[in-house]
Amino acid sequence: MPRFVAATDLSDRGDRAVHRAILLAAANGARLTVVTVIDDVLPGALARQMIAASEEALKHIVASFAEAAGADVDVKVILGDPAQSVAQYAMAEEADLLILGRHRRRPIADIFLQTTVERIVALVSCPVLLVTDAPAKPYGSVLQAIDFSPASAAASARAINFAPDARHDGIHIYHVPYKGLMPGDSVSAFLHEAELAEASWRNRFGIEPKDLTIRLVEGGVQSELAQAIAAGKPDLIAVGAHGRTGVSVAVLGSVATSLMRDPPCDLLIVRPDPGRFA
Repeated sequence: MPRFVAATDLSDRGDRAVHRAILLAAANGARLTVVTVIDDVLPGALARQMIAASEEALKHIVASFAEAAGADVDVKVILGDPAQSVAQYAMAEEADLLILGRHRRRPIADIFLQTTVERIVALVSCPVLLVTDAPAKPYGSVLQAIDFSPASAAASARAINFAPDARHDGIHIYHVPYKGLMPGDSVSAFLHEAELAEASWRNRFGIEPKDLTIRLVEGGVQSELAQAIAAGKPDLIAVGAHGRTGVSVAVLGSVATSLMRDPPCDLLIVRPDPGRFA
């Protein structure tokens, strides 16, 4: 049975994550635990009061969604550092998916500091679903940011698995250096290289065109991705995360990091599975 973990700070943002987690758990036959964390810097007596109150709040939130969905849901309150505790619990439970709500924006602090979501993603190896929108229905449109790496193959496979009935559109953005100084026929060589990379990637990881169409676009990654999001209005964006667990969030890649900072819709972040996507 798949094992899902959802974390909430008991805010409206967290409620959206819990609701989506319950819908996904019901659809995938997964067992779900919804957790919240009480900061361990609180005095003991106050922490105990907060734990009891938080447990009741969790039960209330879950009950409002779980009965209709028919999902198997437990609740748990943890005392500790929010990011580390959520990550450690997900890893200890060998979670197949960790679902989080969007973080509270701090315009100045976020420029210099990692958000709680970024810290958690940097510490876990399982896929992370960052929920932004209220889940009115299953995902219908998924945009996949593809760089033909094992990480993007893992993200693609997970996204197709979680949203089998959705339309999956991929975009690969390639860069032509010194484009204005190159002969016209030289530019086409970069497109041909991208086409060869796509064919090799599909063959290596078994990503079929019927499951995922990929549009090859020349330009800047951030600007072209923003245009694709604005034009397609996806319900979910899937992106691969690079690097090892437990290290700086910078190794996740600039695309994943920027999307986590300001997600335009729900975001699925996936690391490659060494057993398959190596």
